[in-house]
Amino acid sequence: MSNRRDAGLIASISLVRQQAGRVRDLKGFRKGHQIPTDVSDHTQSFVGRIAEEDLRQELDERFEEFRRQLKFKRVEISVSDPLSGVGQISTPWFDYHVSAIHDVNDATSVIWRRQLSEFRQIDKLDSPELTSVFGTTFDTVELSPPAAIDVAALIDQIEAEADARISLDYDRQTTWCAVTIRGIGGHMKFTSDRIALFIHQAQSPGKLLDAFFKVRSRISEIQGT
Repeated sequence: MSNRRDAGLIASISLVRQQAGRVRDLKGFRKGHQIPTDVSDHTQSFVGRIAEEDLRQELDERFEEFRRQLKFKRVEISVSDPLSGVGQISTPWFDYHVSAIHDVNDATSVIWRRQLSEFRQIDKLDSPELTSVFGTTFDTVELSPPAAIDVAALIDQIEAEADARISLDYDRQTTWCAVTIRGIGGHMKFTSDRIALFIHQAQSPGKLLDAFFKVRSRISEIQGT
């Protein structure tokens, strides 16, 4: 099966990078504020509120980058100011999201999630202009499949093939499985409603997509699809 990109799928794909920071380092964290000790809807609202200044700064910086380096006109760029910890910029080529999420695994931390999605000009994914703006910002490709994935069946198919080039990991309840293919510096994780390729070293948007479709092609061969 070819490793070429599936143009139909690209419209459903997101390029993502998540990085941790400290709640106390957010610009809106003031004297008298307390660092959360648990995670709840209330603390998420608090983190989103005190992250607004940081989010606005990033949106302003990205707006300037998109205008100067991608040559978009003012009327072509729509900026949604931060709301509940999420900000967005829509352009003729893509949508860009940045969000501040209270870390469910560490109440003292915030997860910064940056996402590129809703690709409208697929031919621009390999452009030097896009690479100059985002460089190696992203290290993950995410896709929500059109139908639920039978994780147990996928595991059984991969194990039946017994290909030495493929390593497989999964939980006892088969709620997820992770596939590593020799020659790809990362792994693809499957759940019933999500496929994600995690790359060890962040890549430019075009190279990250190529890695995703290379792994997906190999999995599709195993599934006979």
